[in-house]
Amino acid sequence: MQQNLFRFTGYGAAILLPLALVWLSPIYGLIAWALAMVAFGRWKPTLVPALLFAAFIDWEIISVLWSGDRNAGWADVMMVLPFGLMGVLIHLLELPNGAQLGRKIAAVFAWSTAAAWTLIFLYSIATMGWVNYNDFALGERLGIHFQSLYLVAAALILERRIWKAPKVVAWLTAVAVLWVLLGIVFLSARIHLIGVPLLITARLVELYLHNPKWRRKLLQFGGAVVVVLGILVLILPGPSRRLEDLKNELRSVDGMVDGKQTNHRIFLWNYGTEIIAEQPWLGVGNGYGEEALHQKLLTCEATFYNKKTPYYLHEFRYDFHNIWIQAWAEGGILAVVLLLGVFLWGLIQSSGSMKYVWIALLISGMTESLLEKQAGIFFLAFVVALTALSRPVSANLSDKIEEHASPHQ
Repeated sequence: MQQNLFRFTGYGAAILLPLALVWLSPIYGLIAWALAMVAFGRWKPTLVPALLFAAFIDWEIISVLWSGDRNAGWADVMMVLPFGLMGVLIHLLELPNGAQLGRKIAAVFAWSTAAAWTLIFLYSIATMGWVNYNDFALGERLGIHFQSLYLVAAALILERRIWKAPKVVAWLTAVAVLWVLLGIVFLSARIHLIGVPLLITARLVELYLHNPKWRRKLLQFGGAVVVVLGILVLILPGPSRRLEDLKNELRSVDGMVDGKQTNHRIFLWNYGTEIIAEQPWLGVGNGYGEEALHQKLLTCEATFYNKKTPYYLHEFRYDFHNIWIQAWAEGGILAVVLLLGVFLWGLIQSSGSMKYVWIALLISGMTESLLEKQAGIFFLAFVVALTALSRPVSANLSDKIEEHASPHQ
């Protein structure tokens, strides 16, 4: 009874994440899952990671004390609570069959994400005749970056299941992986257009090293996937335009060239490092980072264009678009150390697809403040729970294709 409650609330949390419904927020799924953990789990604290996540939350609270905007600081504390509390809770309990249940819940998330992407793709074709690159909405409250991040995670999770399923299911899963990768191309978040080929290459190297008998097929299949995706990036209007923008921005880092300005993130990062240099030890206080950045942007004379309409960065409110700069600017050096500790825990504790998901989070965090958006916080809380459940000691997480190859031959 309790195990079923844990499993089905986990499924609910996994399904709600990619939907991101306004009227049924993913936080409700995460809360229900956390309550089921309490009902199902046995008290058995793992102190070091529990204390790490507790310290992360404590420092978020403490750094409000010297913030110039305490209301915003407390709002930020409430924002990150699901992430920190999930990290504490999951390490106070032992959950029987946690690794097996975690893999099933991860699979539900991956298939739900693929289904949500399929629905919005078909909706775009039905209403506009083709794919509108500027009007995707995988969930009601997900921006392009987080839609793409969820698809990256779904592809990583589903790929692992190809080698363990019966032949028909394996081929369907392989098609789903390719379809999800195509979604990443359509969404054209540039950090993922760069990062996904790196993740594919790393995964192919891992499979290549573990499976000598399959090396030729892996090289052929992997090479074909990379080539096809690369061709699509070059010929489809959305991603090709994004790559053209990237080229223009890279050559304009030191100043406007041929009327093309560099990406606004370059300015946000530069001003962010100035704020860090002024308050390196304690930061400006939790919640005051955006105001401190806005004050810096008032001095920025760089001109940007929305089509043909010029604008300046100080006309809008920005965050730092980088988790490390955001943490350091607001919480000082200790905030960075604690955040680094969380990511190191994730990379060390995780295995299989979840390790690659943590790498994807690291890549995404270079251009997006994951802790400043609900989509980022909810997903991080979900990933933390799955990571704690799926311990690397499980023999079921083998990367050897030979152990599961017979149905494919």
